[in-house]
Parts: sequence; C-alpha cells; structure tokens
Amino acid sequence: MQYPYSVDKTLLDQLASNNHFVFTTDLEGNITYCNDAFQQLYQIVGESVQGVNIESLFNSADAGILKSAIHQTLQTKSSTPILLKLKHPNLNTTGSIIQYEFNLINDRRMHPIAFLFIGIFATTIAVGTSTTVASSPSSGLSGQNREWFREIADFMKEMIWLTDHQHHLVFVNKSWLKFRGVSLDAELGDAWIEAIYSEDKYKVKQAQLAAFSNKTSYTIQFRFRQYDGNFKWVEMQADPMYTNLGDFVGYAGTLKDITSIKELQLQLNRQTEMLEISKVEFAKFTKIAQRINVVIILCDPGYRITWVNDSFVKLTGYPLREVTGKNPQSVLSGEDTAAEVLNKLNTAINQGKSLRTEIIFYAKNGNKIWLDLKMETLFDKQGNVIGYLTIQNDITKKKMTEKDVEEQMSHLKQISDIASFELRHEFSKILQILQTAKFQQNTLEGLQQILLDIESSANTMNHAIHKISDEVSIASDTNIALNKFLLNQAIEEIVLVDDDHMINKLNTVIIRKVIPNMNVTVFDNIEDSITYLKGNPTLKRKIFLDLNFMGRNGWDFLDEYEKMNQPWPIIILTSSIDHNDYEKSKKYSNVTHFITKPLTVPQFESLSELDEASPVGN
Repeated sequence: MQYPYSVDKTLLDQLASNNHFVFTTDLEGNITYCNDAFQQLYQIVGESVQGVNIESLFNSADAGILKSAIHQTLQTKSSTPILLKLKHPNLNTTGSIIQYEFNLINDRRMHPIAFLFIGIFATTIAVGTSTTVASSPSSGLSGQNREWFREIADFMKEMIWLTDHQHHLVFVNKSWLKFRGVSLDAELGDAWIEAIYSEDKYKVKQAQLAAFSNKTSYTIQFRFRQYDGNFKWVEMQADPMYTNLGDFVGYAGTLKDITSIKELQLQLNRQTEMLEISKVEFAKFTKIAQRINVVIILCDPGYRITWVNDSFVKLTGYPLREVTGKNPQSVLSGEDTAAEVLNKLNTAINQGKSLRTEIIFYAKNGNKIWLDLKMETLFDKQGNVIGYLTIQNDITKKKMTEKDVEEQMSHLKQISDIASFELRHEFSKILQILQTAKFQQNTLEGLQQILLDIESSANTMNHAIHKISDEVSIASDTNIALNKFLLNQAIEEIVLVDDDHMINKLNTVIIRKVIPNMNVTVFDNIEDSITYLKGNPTLKRKIFLDLNFMGRNGWDFLDEYEKMNQPWPIIILTSSIDHNDYEKSKKYSNVTHFITKPLTVPQFESLSELDEASPVGN
C-alpha cells in the first residue's frame, strides 16, 4: 500500500521499520494507509483495510480514544502532536501498551485532510493518569517490586525513570544512561537537571512544580545534553503513582528523543513562514505587475502557465482560466511564428538560461502580435529551477512603423528614379531639339517633325508626372506619418521630475514601450533637475513634471525654467485634479499639456505624435 501524503526521510524510515506501527485515516476516521508492521501486529496481512473505519479495527475503548482525539483536533485545529496509549491487540499478551503519536496532516493551504498515527511499544508503568503499586510513601517501590521493575525497564528501548514522593529522581534505565553517557549516580536526585539546556531549565522546573503540587500527569519538551555534548530535543512524560491505600509515592515516566520530529516541526514552521512571506511578496509583485502595460507570464518548472497579468489578457484576449497549466507556445504560436525562435526558446528553457528575442504570437481573435520577449529562469537557494518569468513588450506598432517607412522610402525612391531618368531624359531631349533648330534652316516639313518630336517627349513627361502622382498618393496613404517617425528619432531624451520612485520606474517602462531606445533621465528633487537642465541646455527633450514635492515644488521648477529661456516643452503629470492648478499652469509658456496620473501608453503615444493630446489652454 502506497503512502498517500507528502513524506520526508524520517517518516520513510518509520514506514519501513518493524518497530513503528503507522496508519493514517481521513477526517471521518476511515483507514487510508497502514504499513506492514501495523498489518502484522493487528493480524490483517493480506486483507485490504483501506476505507475501513477505526471502530471496526480497534476495540471499543481504544476506538473511543481515537475518535475523541480526532474530534478534539478538528475542533481546535491544533498542530501539536498528541500521545495516545492503546492496548496491545493480542489479548494473551499482558503488560504491553502501544503509544501512538497523533498528528494532523494539512494540505498546502493548511487545511486539514487526514490524521497520522505512529506507534511504538511502551511500558504499563507509565500508562493512564495514575498507576497503583505496592509501596511505602518514602521509597517509591518496595524492594521486590523495585528489582522487578528495574530488570524489566533495562530491557526497554525507551528511556524510563522513577522519582520518590518528593519528586527526586531515584532510577533511570540503561537506555537513559546510554543516551546521556553517564553513570546512574550522576543523574539521581536533581543532578540530571544540570544537563537541560539553560534556556529550558526554568520552563521544566515550573511545569514539574505545577504538576507535583496537584499530583497530576505532565508532558514537557526540552533540550537535553547527550553523551557527545550535543543537545537533543526530548519529550518527558510523567504519571503519578499511588499505593493501594491511595498514598502518593512518586512519578514514573518516559523520556523520548523527538529531535527528528521537532526539526520537522521547525522546518514546517519555517516553510510556513516563508510561504507567508512569499505570499506577501507575490502580492506586491502582482500589484505592480497589474499596473504596468507590459505582458507578464509566470510558469512552473514544467513551463506551464500559473499566472498572467491584466496586460496579457487585454493583448491576447485569453483569460487566466483558459491558459492555466498550458505551455504559452502552444496557446500563442501560429503560422508566422518562426520555428527557429521557438527552438531558441526551448533550448534556453532546457538549459536554465535567460533569453531575449523577438517573436510573432497570435491573439485569441487571430490577430498577429509582434513581441519583444525576455525570459528569465527562476532558481531557489539550492539552484533548483522553480519556474520561469516572461516579460513581453508589444512592438507590433514599431514593426508596422518600420515596414511602412520602408515602403514609403521605396515609393520615394521610385519618385526619385522617375525624376532622375524619365523626366530628365525627355526634358534634355526637348532642349537638344530646340537648340539644334536654332542653327539650321528648317523647311516646313522639318519644323513639323521638330514639333512632333517635342509632342512625343511632352507626352512621355506627362506620363511620368502621373506615375509620380501615384507614388506620392501611395506613400501618403500608409497608416503612419513619416514626420512622426522622424520626430521621435529627433528627440534625444525625456526627463522625469517626480519624487515617487515607483512612478518614475513605471513611467520609464511606458516610455520605452513606445520608444524602446529612448534615453530617460530621472530626478526626484527640484534642485538636481534644475542644475542638470542648466548644464545641458541644447539636448532635444520633453520634460514630465509632477507638482507636489516635499520642499520646493513643481511651481518653483516652472519659475526657474522660465528664466532659462529653453525651448523644450513641459508636460505636467500630476495626481492633482484641482482646476485652479490647471488654470495656473496656462501662465507658463513652456507648459504644453496637463495630464492627471497615471500616464498610460495611449496618452504617451498621442504625446509622441505632434503634441495634440489635450494641450493646455485649448
């Protein structure tokens, strides 16, 4: 039977052990797994117990204990292990108890899904809330019982101990002494307490004192020094002992090395904390990613989509639910997607490398999209691949612009060729005919021929003029304006003046989405920006200015800039919606636009044309 839940090395060893009886149940108490040792102990080898309820497998008393523990844990949702002591299933075996550690199994969202029981043999001396023995109040066990108990305890793998009625240690078994690497005399009384980790001593003493005052059972977890000087996590369980007359004679208990369990708990706690931190960081990432206009795709180690931002949905038309778990290439590739580019992308994924390339993808409606694609492989601290981050810029307009410019240049070359060869040739021919006619005595027939030649050349020139007209019409009817292309190339930089670092980063992304190679200079205070502009007065630029700053503000900047007599335009980009600010901005001759944050790609594209987007004063 295969273990159905997540498992670590320690649990794997316990599942294979003959000394550990392991089984799991669902939330209703139905068996979902049991190991070979458990099946042999309960004599169910060869029989299927999967789905069998614990009430059918255990005796009524033990089933009641298990049901009660399950019910209590579901109510409290506690992750603290619980120790349960059940009788040996063999009725002919006396003096044997199985002690089960009971844990809750949660899924990745920390929702309970099952229960895990890990059992080992324990001694009857530590069972229940009290143990009745024949003894005197001062010495714990009588001589005969004491020797019998010590003989049995020394055979036990578990660490066993006894105290007197004053709660001083009077006996520990060989397993305890082997763990500690000391003699019996070195542990008796309160000497053993010195081996407790210093930070845990007070907690142990207080817990023991509280239990001893009321003569109740107790369970304490603390760090205890073993034979090699290292500290191990142990769990001390204790139960009070009484005579037949009800006199308290001391405590009996066990000491169990729970280091592996504790480390597992600490590891789970750390993983839970890291998971919470990751959730917070991912929330921050998604908040930023949703505000920018670049396409972002997150994939798992198998390069299957786990998350996309809103820009992906808007550009491609695919909602997250339709692409989750799918390879982006299988969703977005189409007829014109180059196989060579896909091979480069797959190679980078397989080798865990980064890649930047241009690729043609297709939207849900079939539209072709040109993308500037950047793919990064994500690793954990151990160097294992945990996923992929893909950032894609839509460069379709840029590609169409380049194509249109090439076509326009081609038509202009045709115009140049027509003007250079066809028109010039015919014009030269007419001049030559007229020049020759001046120096000859022409007859009527000769003049008629000259006029016919001139008419032929004139018709040829007229045809060439019509061809030029056609080429000019084709060049002017394309979907971009050539002057816009040249204008964008003429701008040398864009200056951002804003004290919000995040806004500056986002605006830089937007600017480079529209004009990829544009130089963007950023300032977060007025003084530095004024100094820079004074020192570089000839650079062709546009300036985006926020109004609200700590200290000197945007209005101070405008006052200083007016004095510089520089021709470069200023676009006010502010969160202010105050009409008075809008009216005040009209007084500054360099201010061409007044825009309310956030800056968007369509707004910037409009500004990039001929400054026609809502100019101040119109």
